[in-house]
Amino acid sequence: MKKIAVLSVLSLSLILSACGSTEDSKIAPVKSGKTIEDIHGVGVSNDGTTYVATHEGLFSTKNVGKTWSKVGQSSDDFMGFHLRSDGTMMTSGHPGQDSEYPNPMGILVSKDKGLSWKEVEYVGKIDFHLLTTYHHDPKIIYGLNQMGTGQYGAGIYKSLDGGEKWAKVEPKGLPGDLMKVYSLLVLPENKDTLLAGTENGVMISKDGGENWNVFDETRLITAMTLMPNGKDIIGYSINNMVSGVMISQDKGESWTSIGLDLGEDAASSISVNQKDEKQIAVSTFSTSLFETKDGGQKWDQIITTGKLK
Repeated sequence: MKKIAVLSVLSLSLILSACGSTEDSKIAPVKSGKTIEDIHGVGVSNDGTTYVATHEGLFSTKNVGKTWSKVGQSSDDFMGFHLRSDGTMMTSGHPGQDSEYPNPMGILVSKDKGLSWKEVEYVGKIDFHLLTTYHHDPKIIYGLNQMGTGQYGAGIYKSLDGGEKWAKVEPKGLPGDLMKVYSLLVLPENKDTLLAGTENGVMISKDGGENWNVFDETRLITAMTLMPNGKDIIGYSINNMVSGVMISQDKGESWTSIGLDLGEDAASSISVNQKDEKQIAVSTFSTSLFETKDGGQKWDQIITTGKLK
């Protein structure tokens, strides 16, 4: 009996070791000073790891940029990267060299923190530059196709089942050029109520993205998401008075700054650790990345114009 028990423990150890080796083989250290091309999205996972989706795949850091890793074996161009409230990653974009995916990649999801990706829908048909989900039910997805043509033309696409089935919405009231829509968010009180940060100010839809009206023409919000409480909005706001990362506790009616005025630059995406609201990461249009672990009192720049710290 004792011998069998020992053998069982050894077998289990070998299995766990093999699993660990497989996972480790998909995470490779990156030399300090490496330069990356474009940051299309950022996500902070529940374990405190910060992920950046780039023109050449997914990278991560667990220690505010002191060391970096390449995640997964893909070097695809991850465009519409989004970390859902349930920890699932979603992306869209274009295949890299020797990629297994067609161009464009459509909707891909990862449930193992970017180590592997599964094709969901619109593979070879659509490149979503913006993806957002309903915080309280992340299977409800909105994707913004900014430059589509033909059958899969520009517009908002909506799924209620995690991406298996979609319906196209023709948004009335948004800028005719959807490239001038910079951010998209589903508000917490209703899966059909959305805010969009556009060149015409903040706009709102109360019918699932079909009709839009001006909500706040005094500011531009280039990136936004929800805080872990599922109620407050955090975003990068710009107006004539002040710019920076701001929080709204009244559904976008008013905003309170927590710092990080980027001057002539602006945030392209923002993410918050769902288990630690003080850890926030912000990527910028100039391919920089900032992170705070104290709710905004101190910000560390861990990527500077594409160069890893």
